[in-house]
Amino acid sequence: MYIAREERPLATFTIIAINLVVFLLTFIFGRVFMIYNFGLVPASIMAAPDLSTLLYGVLTIFTSMFIHDGFLHIFFNMWGLLILGRDVEILLGRSRFITLYFASGVVGGLAYAFTSYYFPSNRFAPYIPAVGASGAVFGVMGAFGVLFPRRPLALFLYLIPIVAPAYIVILVLALLQTLMAFTMPFSSIAYTAHIGGLVMGLGLTAAWASGLNRYRSYYW
Repeated sequence: MYIAREERPLATFTIIAINLVVFLLTFIFGRVFMIYNFGLVPASIMAAPDLSTLLYGVLTIFTSMFIHDGFLHIFFNMWGLLILGRDVEILLGRSRFITLYFASGVVGGLAYAFTSYYFPSNRFAPYIPAVGASGAVFGVMGAFGVLFPRRPLALFLYLIPIVAPAYIVILVLALLQTLMAFTMPFSSIAYTAHIGGLVMGLGLTAAWASGLNRYRSYYW
């Protein structure tokens, strides 16, 4: 098992709090305004006509992580972050956790931008903004699978609860996300962002895990 590096998952709670505040701002400024001004539009990165547009596109990779389109959208993302992020942050340490979270979100956003621009499901796909913390949360999920592979997690398939070790749940989710990305190209869910974030979380945590000190403990 691993030595804990933090006493409290302050970064996890802070990220959740910021997301909730921004979600409230959505009601003040309007859903359409928030999504179209701060969402990630693939063409703004992949086909930026000038430097200012490119910089704005890069900025929206980060701002889009804090925008959510509806209660269920933010609920499931923040619930996943709350359940998985606390132990991951305590184990990795705050700075590594923050790096993991945003790196996964960035890679997830770039994966969505790349696939939507070069392999569009329709002619409007490069101009459809993506929002949500899903890519970053999937990265945290990948980290959880590396650090706690045998910890039981619950997976709901069409409201059917399935409890299995973390590595099995994450493998099933990865396969489902990949399958849906190919079979449901017109879906409103950015499956490629989930896949990109998950791969980044797995890879980054696997690289760090070998350097984490181990000791025998029943806590983990």
